[in-house]
Amino acid sequence: MDREKPFLRFFAGLSAAFMWSACAEIARASDNNPSPLRECRIAGVDEPVRCGEIRVPENPDTPDGRIISLNIVVLPALNPGSGNDPWVELVGGPGNAATDFAASYAREWKGFRAQRDVVLIDQRGTGRSNALYCEELALHRVSSLFPRWPAGAVRSCRKKLLAFANLAQYSTQNAARDIDIVREQLGYERLNLFASSYGTRLALEYMRLFPDSVRSAILWGVVAPDFRRPLFYGRDGEQALGRLFDDCLADPPCAAAFPYPRNDLAAAFRAIDDRKLKFDIVDPSTGTARKVAMSNAGFAQGLWVALSVPAQARQLPYVIHKAAQGDFAPFLALDVATKPPRRRYHNGMHLSVACPEETAHMSQEDLVRAYENTFMPLDRAREYGKACRIWEIAPSNEATLEQVRASIPTLIVSGYMDPITPPSWGEAASEGLEGSRHIVVRHLSHESDGLSGAECLDALFLAFVADPDPESLDAGCVEMIGPPPFRIE
Repeated sequence: MDREKPFLRFFAGLSAAFMWSACAEIARASDNNPSPLRECRIAGVDEPVRCGEIRVPENPDTPDGRIISLNIVVLPALNPGSGNDPWVELVGGPGNAATDFAASYAREWKGFRAQRDVVLIDQRGTGRSNALYCEELALHRVSSLFPRWPAGAVRSCRKKLLAFANLAQYSTQNAARDIDIVREQLGYERLNLFASSYGTRLALEYMRLFPDSVRSAILWGVVAPDFRRPLFYGRDGEQALGRLFDDCLADPPCAAAFPYPRNDLAAAFRAIDDRKLKFDIVDPSTGTARKVAMSNAGFAQGLWVALSVPAQARQLPYVIHKAAQGDFAPFLALDVATKPPRRRYHNGMHLSVACPEETAHMSQEDLVRAYENTFMPLDRAREYGKACRIWEIAPSNEATLEQVRASIPTLIVSGYMDPITPPSWGEAASEGLEGSRHIVVRHLSHESDGLSGAECLDALFLAFVADPDPESLDAGCVEMIGPPPFRIE
């Protein structure tokens, strides 16, 4: 989820390699100074921050077994208040590393540090917390046209990672336990959780296990315990595309230019079948061109990704119309994955979470039904099932899919246009959270890039963490958040 501005945090941030290149060597805790944190510096940031690691058992049930280190960055409060309750960001994926956002909190996101520390923990399997990453599974970051989980690459990745990790131990539940270990060792009483996308699932699990350790929670784009990717991608993607087409037809310039978007979409898929097109896609990490065929699955995947970003979604009627005429250049230009990756996405960790906790809890029959009458073919969804069979982690306990019930001040934000976590997920989560409030933002998608007035979201978050009373929160500014114009030519 792309956050180039202060309110855009999902895909922004410098790469871990760049960020840590200027960090001082992290010293171990000693008897004289039990804190695991030491001052360090981040490239491009003038002020010092605090870095460290906390060692935990990879398997909590075998504390004498393999030990892994959790990587932590704390950005101190600028004007510390009287509380001992930091802002803790839990990032999406699963597969993103929280410390990738440290440089942004030290610069443009300083508002969140006004009175509280910001604590960033690389979830086990990401960043510098025993990272589970394989380059051979990263091609989908270059282009949506490449398969997400090629079987040979999945096998190779699994074999490599098994040399230093028990892949079954990188669960959301273990990560939630890690957070409380960090809280205790850093001496914090309660936490203010800010979570987005998959991070909301981790936040909910932490709220389930440690409700007394949470002062407040903000959940943006809820991934509920029973999310079960990729089961709902087709259904929710189709809903988002339908809403986009409705908005186009209600917009006079867009309706005049593209009066039949559904017909254009069908024609685009026919053009793919008829023309058998191939393209040279340059891998920005190597500069090497790779030839890849245009496919219905790849085209649909690219549309689905674009739907999650307002600035890109509002180009789709034009992109689809051109594709219907056999011109796929606008699609290739829009395909977000063709841009140089901003940071590493820990694909091995992704499978270690998604396979046992989500994919394992659906059947092929469920999948076929969920993708009926949608624009998304089953190809990419079935890749998940194949990859998970190779990954060989037993399904998580059914209890982990149960709704979280807690009485914690919680603000839930959903995007009406979101193809991944639409408002229905936020509404379902709110039913189990006493004292929660669910706000649906009309033009917000999974990300906010391109929206006018989106700084309202940061204002809401800051107001809520200052006074976590959902009912008294003034959310009137969300009505002023507007979409970018549709692309016409």
